Order: sequence, then C-alpha cells, then structure tokens
Amino acid sequence: MINKQAIWICVAVLLFPTALGAVELFSLEKSVEYGLEHSPIIQGMGIRIDQSDMDIKAQRGRFLPSISAGYTYTQISNISSEGNTDDDYLDQKNDSANLRLTQVLFSGFEYKNRFERAKLDKEYQQARLEVQKLDLIYRIKSAFFELLKTRHDLVSTTQRIKRLTSDLDQARAFFDSRVSPYVDVLRAESDLEDSKQTLWKTETAITEYEAMLKRLMGLSQGRVTDLEVEFKGEFEDFDVFDRMDMDLDSCLDKALLNRPEISLFSLQSGMAEKDVSIVNAKYYPQVSFDVGVYDLDKRYTNEPRYDRENRYWSAGVSAKWSLFDGGSTMYEKQRYLLEIQRIDTERKQVELEIKEEVSVTFTSLMEAKKRLVSVEKELAASQENYARQKTRFKARIGTISELFDAQAVLTRSESSKSQALLDCQLLLARLQKALGMVMTPSGETCQR
Repeated sequence: MINKQAIWICVAVLLFPTALGAVELFSLEKSVEYGLEHSPIIQGMGIRIDQSDMDIKAQRGRFLPSISAGYTYTQISNISSEGNTDDDYLDQKNDSANLRLTQVLFSGFEYKNRFERAKLDKEYQQARLEVQKLDLIYRIKSAFFELLKTRHDLVSTTQRIKRLTSDLDQARAFFDSRVSPYVDVLRAESDLEDSKQTLWKTETAITEYEAMLKRLMGLSQGRVTDLEVEFKGEFEDFDVFDRMDMDLDSCLDKALLNRPEISLFSLQSGMAEKDVSIVNAKYYPQVSFDVGVYDLDKRYTNEPRYDRENRYWSAGVSAKWSLFDGGSTMYEKQRYLLEIQRIDTERKQVELEIKEEVSVTFTSLMEAKKRLVSVEKELAASQENYARQKTRFKARIGTISELFDAQAVLTRSESSKSQALLDCQLLLARLQKALGMVMTPSGETCQR
C-alpha cells in the first residue's frame, strides 16, 4: 500500500522546492541572466527610462491647448466719498467666474525642440543602461571565475595536504628507523601546517566570492532569502582558445562601433544642440490664441438698483516679443555651444582610452594564452617529477629532501596553472566588455 505521507512529500517537492531546502543551481550564463533581471542597479536604470517616457509625454502635452477655470470673490466697502460718486466704489460684492482655452500658435519652435530633446534623453538613458549591463556582466563573470578558481585551489590544496600527510608519515617512519634526520620531520610538519592555513583562507575566500555574486545578482543574503542557490561549473571547462577569432584591428573597429559610451557622447551633443535651439526660441515672438467665457455678478449693498450680472465671451490672438534682456539669452546660448565643444573633446579622449584598453587587454590575453600552454607543460613535468621522486624515495634511492623539493615544485606549478587559467578567463571577459559585446559561456557572440 502506498504511503500517503510519502505522496504529499513528493507533491510538496514539486510545488514548493525551496520550502523543503531544495537548491537551485546557477551556471555562469544563468547567473548573468538573473543579475540582468534582478540587479537593483539595472532596475534603477529601468526606472530612469520610465521617467524619460513620462517627460516625453509631458513635452507632447505642450502642443495641446490648455483649459483653465477661475473664480474670484471681492468685497468692496466704501470709507468716505465727496462729490460725484462712481458706482464702482460703492459698497458691493463681486463674483467673477471664467473658463478659458489657450492655444500656443508659435513659440519659436521651443516646444518642438523640447520634445525632441526629451526623446534624445530617453535614448541617452538607454545607452547608460547598456553601460551598466556591460559592467555588471563583467563583474559577475569576474566573481564567478574567481569563485571557480578558488574552488579549484581548494581541491588542489586538499590533495596537497594528503600528499604532505603521507610524506610526513614516511619521514617519521624513516626517522624512527634512523634513516633520515629529525629535521626532515620538522620540514614536513611545517609544510603541512602551511597548507592547512592556505586551506582555511581558501574556504573563507569561497564564502566571500559567493556573497559577492549574490550581491551583484540582487540576491538576498543569509536566511532572509527564500531562494537557496549554488553556483556550478568546473574551472577548466571554459576553453579560452577558440573563443576569440579576431585580430587587434578588428577588435578596435568593433569597440568603436559597439561601445555605448560613444553613443552617450553623441546623444549628449544632440541634447546640447537642442538646448541651443530652445534658447534661440527667445529671439522669436510668442503667439497664442485665447478664447474664454466670463460671468460677472455685482451686488451693491445700499444701491440695489445698480446691481448687474454680465455674461460674455471673448476671443483674441496675443503676441509677445522680448526685445532686450541684458544679454542673458546670448550668454546662455554661448554656454551650450561651449558644452558641445567640451563633449566633443571628452569623446575624443574616451575613444583614445577605449583603443588603449582594447590594445592592452588583447595583448595581455595573447600572452596569458601562451603562458597557459607553457604552464601546462610545466605542470605535467612537475607531476612526473614528483611521482619519480616518490618512487625513488620509497626504494630508498632518493632522499626525503628531494621529495620535498619535488612537492614544492608541483605546488608552484599547480598554482601557476590555476592563476594562468584565471588570467585568461578574466582577460577574455574584460576584452568582451571593452568590445561592447556579450559573449555567452558557450562561446556564442551577441552584439548589443
């Protein structure tokens, strides 16, 4: 007979996996996707784009007529009068109500330029979002590779501790047999304790990189989150040799074409030009059409025969032209013209910095690849040397000092390969960021 409790547990696991301690696995690609969706930085930039949308709608509303309503209540009390008296100055109460419609006919193209500037501002915020995305992707990749490298070091250190423990046991056995001096035992103990300290530091570093990844991805820390995550991936699974098939010149061209920072300067310059056009609107007359309905009610306290109520409507066109403002418009225009020059200068500087970044990163990546090939040969030789020295030591042909030296060389080779592989991964991620491109872990290239 099927246990009902077991059935309910299975249903709960399917419907509520995190409630029962299930862990969601995050690969590098999934970590990047999750971070782009949940990072507070990216969400904040999305809000800025929404604000730009509201500004566009607000500027579009300037083209439509405005309707206003007003009401005024006035009480006039006469203090004294002599001679002929104007009935407008007798004790009275006035009620005035109006409804007006105003349509701007010409504003020197100010409204048009403000509307176009608002659209440019939205594109500017979108370009800023792309900058933030590239930076976030690079930081997530860097933290992810650092985490994998640290885990790899943890495994390597654990294996080294096992080797050192075995070597220590043999050193003690040889000392007890009076084959080797006690100094060999002390050296083995020292190397073993040093490796244990490295192990503890590595375990702490793993926790730090996991916390960093969660922060970058917008995941809560500690027990306040309902999502238990685990980052998966093998450090040596990411092949860096077939991921970049471009030469330096192609990289430079692609960087200048794709980098959103270049678009930022173009958009900034476009907005400054619109600011110049908005200022120029002050040199033109402002023409508007106005139509309204009015209701005026006068009630005299002591002279009711003068009471009257007027209802009327009016329509007309008005024009206003500022002929002199002390030069403020001219200087404001000059300020925006200087702003355009400043933006162009900064754009040239950023282009130089981008070229430098791409050149240095590309060259460093090529060097790191060569170093990785070399260190892999070094590691293979170190592993064979350690195996031979261990065999010689067991056969009492070699000395324990030679075994310790081979162990130290093997440790350095393992560390060198781990660092070289990390350098390749980080430099590749940095080059992808420098090119303004997003490359998936599978090696597929996606242009922004």
